[in-house]
Amino acid sequence: MSMNKLAPQGLKKKKRGMKVPYLGRISLFWCDDCNVPLLDDNHCDICKKKGHKLPVSPPGDIRPAFADDYITLWKCVDKQYGEGVGETLLPTSKIVLISRIGGLDRTEEVIVDGKILGILQFNILLNDFEFLPKLEGGILIYKIQEALTLSPKKHINLNNDGIPFVLNGKSILVPGVESFSEDINKGDHCLIIAKDNQSGKSQCIAIGLARDSSSNFHEMFKNKYGELAKNKTYIKQPPIIEIKHIEIDINQKKYNSDDDFEQINKSILISLKNAYKANYQYLQRRIKKSLKFIRKTIADIKKPVAVAYSGGKDSLGVLLLVWKVLGPNFKIFFADTGLELPEVLDNVQQIAKDLKMESNLIIESANDIFWKLIESFGPPGRDYRFCCHSLKAQNIMKIINTIYDGEKVLVFLGARQYESLNRMRSKLVYVNSFIPLQIAATPIKSWNALTLWLYILFEPVKDFESENLLEVSITPLYYEGHERLGCYLCPASNLSNFKLLKTSHPKLYERWFSFLDTYAQKHNLPKEWVQYGLWRFKQYTPQWKNFADSLNLSIDYNSPDSSAPLSLNIAKGFSQNIDADFSIKGKFSHTLKIDDFLRFLPALTNDFHWDEFNGIIEINSKFKNIPYALKIFIDGSFNLNSKEKEFDFYKLTELLTGTVSRSLYCNSCKTCINVCTQNAIRLEMGKILIDNDKCINCYDCITHCPFFQLAKKALKT
Repeated sequence: MSMNKLAPQGLKKKKRGMKVPYLGRISLFWCDDCNVPLLDDNHCDICKKKGHKLPVSPPGDIRPAFADDYITLWKCVDKQYGEGVGETLLPTSKIVLISRIGGLDRTEEVIVDGKILGILQFNILLNDFEFLPKLEGGILIYKIQEALTLSPKKHINLNNDGIPFVLNGKSILVPGVESFSEDINKGDHCLIIAKDNQSGKSQCIAIGLARDSSSNFHEMFKNKYGELAKNKTYIKQPPIIEIKHIEIDINQKKYNSDDDFEQINKSILISLKNAYKANYQYLQRRIKKSLKFIRKTIADIKKPVAVAYSGGKDSLGVLLLVWKVLGPNFKIFFADTGLELPEVLDNVQQIAKDLKMESNLIIESANDIFWKLIESFGPPGRDYRFCCHSLKAQNIMKIINTIYDGEKVLVFLGARQYESLNRMRSKLVYVNSFIPLQIAATPIKSWNALTLWLYILFEPVKDFESENLLEVSITPLYYEGHERLGCYLCPASNLSNFKLLKTSHPKLYERWFSFLDTYAQKHNLPKEWVQYGLWRFKQYTPQWKNFADSLNLSIDYNSPDSSAPLSLNIAKGFSQNIDADFSIKGKFSHTLKIDDFLRFLPALTNDFHWDEFNGIIEINSKFKNIPYALKIFIDGSFNLNSKEKEFDFYKLTELLTGTVSRSLYCNSCKTCINVCTQNAIRLEMGKILIDNDKCINCYDCITHCPFFQLAKKALKT
């Protein structure tokens, strides 16, 4: 089964003469003397020496690992390579950095001692994490296995004949193998071991991807033929070499991950404090630049100031920066979506208390609006976030209208360019067209996650009047494995997030997945639609297409009652599409009868493309000479976007609804044939057909159809 990785967000295939855009600068250095990461500036403030640059993969949003990350890594490595290997490889006395890269689910480079030791990946088929070592990680793991005198795990041992071939990048074949461990499964990352005849020492010289399991290797050996593993990465030097800067301490303190969680995190924070010291001058420059931006923006715009706080690290960083400038003399806005984790709600209250700003905290809650919306719209998707406007933007607008009586407000946000292509392309100061009273400003747009974490963890926060230091709370969920906060059922979440949610907040998990299971049964969707998170998409990326295809999945939406009258639900909101500024998202009560809908669609437009695999129709056309983009999904959902505020969204939606009505209820009454002045419509074998070459898109056949009145009624609902 092919498990292709998603391309990192914001990247395009590299062509000759074309640069590959990134979400932000990817700069990470490492001081070998102090064993700490260096941010952007290749200079350590502790020892004053230069470090070496690390080849971190895009998007480059490096962050520190916390207690749950360490524990997850320990368990993965131990399970694959032996008890105790994980904690020896990744002790809390050393800083571990995590760098998100492209993948079907959570996929991260793991950086220790200034080396990328491997990749932590959530395997959605196994519903669990796995550690994929790179060469230096494999070399260390083997040394630790030897030091701990463990039985060989995931080993393929070469004979003298096989070593030269592996060192030239060739695959691991039966004639070149002396032995192998009995625990290898197909797809495992194996340590390829070579022994030096002169010294008698053995070493990992390559990482191999197992082509089959150990049980089948025996049959290959009987036949003296076969490929055991693909050579993923290998030493390009003689087989027995000394790797510098490798320190293995098998006697270091070991933790009981269940009982010592707090102690693990304290030890990690002690290590990270050194990174703060090593990057102190760089951090002060970044802080100074952001403070200058905040002061200038306030002076230029001259509006009341607020910070949109979400309980997350990004908005906390911005909150503390604005605090440095204004003290408690601004408002804190919190738009409660009704889908927040309880720890987030607690943190919002606690932060206001920490900063003595309880009276300045303004909370507006959406309560149970979401649960009412999904009865009409179904689950939201990454490309169909009808809920964002209803749960967040509307609440912010309500706050501003209530407090400032329709006056504009300058609101500082925690948006960072490393998070999405959308945010990378946005301006530092802008107005969201669907929150017109909010002038948004983004002072940490160019900060990566490591810069932000070092700031909020260690930069002193002083009381604005007394100069006493304040303790500022960080939502503890970050230490417990939650890599992102926000709506707990957001379609942007990975499956690894939902697995964690099932353990950490079982009641919330049960409520959401009970809805998904019921929805899937109601619409005759396969269990994999829920199991593998396919509900998170209306239109699959190529990688998810391949995944669904590899499982032979067919996603066919069926209306629960196709004889019921057509109805339509519309949610207006900010478009997630960076190419459109205004949008309407809607969902019909019926799924499309796609063959019939495609027969009638040319009356609305000829500029459409039918993607059969995804069940989506894409339209890029003009209406009343104004360009628009329309995506219609087979389940009855649609996105209608236009850059022009003056675009007649209502009329085009009315015509679209009329087209859907015709496709559902047409009884071949011939009214459309009679009104067509172009003779573009005919009846053939009991079906209405439209001649694309003759149709001029006058819409008469749509508006004169008897079922158009049903369409107008549906639109009003």
